[in-house]
Amino acid sequence: MVLVGLTFDDGFVEQLQIARYLAKRGIRATFFVITGLREYMGHELMGPARWRELAWLGHEVGSHTVTHIDMVKSSEDLIARELVESKKKIEDAIGNEVVSFAYPYGPHSEKAAKLARSIYRVVRTTYIGPASRYQLFDEHGCVIAFNLRLLNMHELPRLVRNFDRFILYTHSPSVFKLSIIVNALRVLNARFMTLSEMIQ
Repeated sequence: MVLVGLTFDDGFVEQLQIARYLAKRGIRATFFVITGLREYMGHELMGPARWRELAWLGHEVGSHTVTHIDMVKSSEDLIARELVESKKKIEDAIGNEVVSFAYPYGPHSEKAAKLARSIYRVVRTTYIGPASRYQLFDEHGCVIAFNLRLLNMHELPRLVRNFDRFILYTHSPSVFKLSIIVNALRVLNARFMTLSEMIQ
């Protein structure tokens, strides 16, 4: 059996449909939310009431910063402020400790990694490329998520063969596309977990 963490970035309102679909099938995922914007890239973002629904459905709610800053170019003070404020805002809303964080855009500096790992137990970055070069951790000790799209679903068997656990990320697939991904993973004998459950 392979352990798989499904993660979703940004906190678009349409991800609630995904969260409900997964919960009905007993699958818990991790949703990284932007806490200080009402919309991002033309999509409405979830607010505190919807974060609470994610948590109520059994999903993990993680931070994706306050304003989706670039953590390579931003100052150390700004990075620290965004990390701390987003964590507090989610915790105040859902009543649980927030232990996971995902970098906006994926790239990050050593400075940003050190700050993030001092505040969160689990810090996630992203990887776009072939499964043959995927690895679970980067040089900063951050977990790496493989970009899952229908176009690269053929990579799933290779991931299952090479790893006993791996992390996938996407933004807002339709429920139909997500059902194809979930069913393929179940055929491959996957067990789904939240990010913090997988990386303890």
